[in-house]
Amino acid sequence: MKRFLRSMLVIYTLVVILLGFFQRKLLYHPVKTGPLTVARFRETMHLFPAATDVSLTTADGVAIKGWLLQQKSGMNSIETGGRPLVIYFHGNAGNRAMRTSWYQIIASAGADVLAIDYHGYADSDGTMTESGLEMDCDAAWEYATKTLSYEPQDIFIAGTSLGGAAAVYLTAKQCEAKQVPAGMFVVSTFSSMVDTGASLYPWLPVGAVLVDRYPSDKRIPKISCPILMLHGDMDRVVKQKLGQTLFAAAPEKSATGVAKKWVILPGTGHNDLMANSGRLIQREVAAFMKSHHRQ
Repeated sequence: MKRFLRSMLVIYTLVVILLGFFQRKLLYHPVKTGPLTVARFRETMHLFPAATDVSLTTADGVAIKGWLLQQKSGMNSIETGGRPLVIYFHGNAGNRAMRTSWYQIIASAGADVLAIDYHGYADSDGTMTESGLEMDCDAAWEYATKTLSYEPQDIFIAGTSLGGAAAVYLTAKQCEAKQVPAGMFVVSTFSSMVDTGASLYPWLPVGAVLVDRYPSDKRIPKISCPILMLHGDMDRVVKQKLGQTLFAAAPEKSATGVAKKWVILPGTGHNDLMANSGRLIQREVAAFMKSHHRQ
C-alpha cells in the first residue's frame, strides 16, 4: 500500500509539473494566419463599408494587428455625427475573423468596432501572456483616443470570456485615470483565472502553479462607468457562479448613479451564445449602448 501511495504521489507530482510547464498552451488557442485583410470578408465589409486594417505597436515593441470597422471613415465623435466605438476583445481561441456575429450585434446597436488580435494570434507578432494582453489593451485604447481622436465618453469596452478579463482590466485602468468610458459590457467571463482553473480541475493546486491569473474580481471595484454582464446558465467552461462572483464584486452603481445589470442567458452554454441567445444579447447590448451613449 505504501509503495502504491508513493507511486501515485510521484505520478500526481509529474502531472502537476507538466501542466504547470504547458499551462499557456492549455490556456491560449490562437489560430495563426497570414495577413488577415478585412477586404476579404464580404459580410464584414457589408456591415462596415469603410472598414480598414490597422497595426498597433505595444509597449514591448510588438506589432499587433486589427480591424477598424466603420460605416463611414473619420466619423469619430458625436459632435460630427459620428457613432460610438466599441473596443472588442475576443476569447482565448481563434482570431478576429471568427467574430462576425459580434460585429453584427454591435453594428445593429449603431456603433463601430475596433477589434484586435492579441500577441501571437492571427497575424499579430509576439507570444501570448497576461502582461502581453494588458499591453494589447493599452495599445487599443491609445489608438482609439490618440490616433482616432475618440473621446472616452464615446467608447464602450466589451469582451467575451478571456476578452471579458481584458475588458475589465482596461475599463478599470481608464476609470482610475479619470478617462471614463461610456460603459462596459462583458459576456461569459470570470472572477479570476485561478477560480476558473480550480472549478475545472479541482484536484490540481491551480493557485500555486498558475502564472497568468487575470484577477478581474480585484479590478472591477475600480470601474465607475455603467456595467452590463451576460452569462449562460448552462455554461460548463466558465460556470455561471464565476460570473456572479465577478458581478458581486462590481460597484452597485456607476459614478452617475446607473445600477449594474446582470442578464441570464437561458439554456445557453459557453460556445453557443449566438445560436441560443443571439437575439437576447442583441436587445440587451443595443439598449445598454443607447442608454449610456451621449446624444
